[in-house]
Amino acid sequence: MRAMIVLAGLLALAACEETLKPPLHTGVCWRLAPAMNGARDFRPMSNSVPNLQACAIQLEGLRLKHRAPVTGAYQGQIIYVTKDEITAAASSKARRYPLFTPEQRMQVDKGLTEMMRQEGR
Repeated sequence: MRAMIVLAGLLALAACEETLKPPLHTGVCWRLAPAMNGARDFRPMSNSVPNLQACAIQLEGLRLKHRAPVTGAYQGQIIYVTKDEITAAASSKARRYPLFTPEQRMQVDKGLTEMMRQEGR
């Protein structure tokens, strides 16, 4: 009985969790940041971004620079960037799919690292 009560409480808590929905603006790469009220909010990072992968590469640059996971968005897709993978999903509760193969990610990181080295970061 106790387990049923705990399970019901956990399910209620999960149902209350707000689904994160990405902005739909065309060509804008967004970064998820804390808002003034303590909630999370997408803030524009750059405009005229040609596609989802280009935005993901910009977010990967932030992850490399700050050595921390980054979440962003592009045209209705949430982008998750961690040390292990770069994935995208239509919402925070949707299934994530990889944006790059491991080989592609290695090339992206190599290029970003070289660019940051040249800029003295």
